Amino acid sequence: MTLTTRPASMADLQAIVTLRNEASLDTRGTPITADHWQQRAWLENGVNLAADSRVVETADGRIIGYVELSSEHPFVVHEMSGAVHPAFRGQGIGGQLVAWAEQRARQGIAKAPPDARLLLHCPLFDRDMPGQMLLQDHGFAVVRKFVHLQMQLTGPPPAPELPPGVVIRPLQATDWPKVGPALEEAFADHWGVLQYEMDEPDGGDAVRPQRDPAIFRPDYFNSPGLCFVAWAGDEVAGSCLCNEKSVENHEAGYLVSLSIRRPWRRQGLGLALTHTALAEFYRRGIRHILTDTDGDSFTRAYQLYQKAGMHIYRREIVYEKVLRPGTEWLRRNPVEV
Repeated sequence: MTLTTRPASMADLQAIVTLRNEASLDTRGTPITADHWQQRAWLENGVNLAADSRVVETADGRIIGYVELSSEHPFVVHEMSGAVHPAFRGQGIGGQLVAWAEQRARQGIAKAPPDARLLLHCPLFDRDMPGQMLLQDHGFAVVRKFVHLQMQLTGPPPAPELPPGVVIRPLQATDWPKVGPALEEAFADHWGVLQYEMDEPDGGDAVRPQRDPAIFRPDYFNSPGLCFVAWAGDEVAGSCLCNEKSVENHEAGYLVSLSIRRPWRRQGLGLALTHTALAEFYRRGIRHILTDTDGDSFTRAYQLYQKAGMHIYRREIVYEKVLRPGTEWLRRNPVEV
C-alpha cells in the first residue's frame, strides 16, 4: 500500500475532523471534535499547518493519519495531538507521526529559556490503549490524570448558599474586562501552568497569538444566560462558564470553567456557582451535564463536583517526555490557597 505524508492544509479540515471522530468513536465511543471547534483550536493554539502538522494519506487521497504540534511563548512545553484510523493501526503510521512531532518540537529548543526543562505532552483517554502503548514505546510517561464527570438532573439543585456580601449574576459581555483577568488569576494556581515569565519573543512560526485576558472571549459566551459571575461589590470573586451543548453529546450541557479567586475560596462559593448553573440547565430542560477537571486538583475541584452530585465516567491521561533537562518552569506542587 502506497502512503504519502505531507503537511495538512485548511482544505483538509473536514477530512481531519472525520478521522479524529472515527478514531475517538472507536476508543471512547463518542466524537471528539467538529469543524468549527477544530478550526478554532488551530487558531487559538497558533498551529501553523504547513510547519506544525502532518497527514498520512492513501493513494486515493484518503487521510488515515494526522498529527499536530502546538506551543506558545516561552516554548517550554509542546503539545502533540493526533489520530490514526482504526483500520490502519499496527502498520507503523502512529510511530512515524510521533517521531516527526518530537523532531519538530526539538527544532524549537532554541526559542526556549536556555536553562529550562523542555517537555513534550500528549493527552489521551484511558480507553485508548493503542495510543498509550505507542507513547510508552517512544519514551513517554504518565505525568497527570484528569477526570471527566457527569450527572443526570432529576430535579432542581439546592438553592445556592453565598458567602456574606457576594451576589451571583449572569455574565454580560461588558463584564469581561474584569472577569477575564480574574479567571487567569484563579487558574494560575493549577498544575502545569507557567511559574515564570520571560521577555516576549520577536516572532516566529510557532508563536501563539497573544491573548489579553481583558479582551472579550466569545467562546466563553456562546450560550447567553449560562455563564455566571460572583461579585463582591465591584470585584470578581469567581465565575462559572457553561455551554448549552457539548461536542460529544448535543443533548448534554457542559460546565466549561469554574474558578474562584484565592480570597473567596473555602467559603462554599464554588458549590454556590455550580448550583446556580445547574439550576439554569434544569430550567432549560437540559438534564445531562458534563464537565472535566484535574483529578488531583490543588483547588479540590474534583471533590466539589462530587458534592454537587457528579460522578466519574472517563479519565484523561497526560503523557510527558522530557526533551531537555533543566529548571522546572511548570507548577508541579500546590500553593497555599
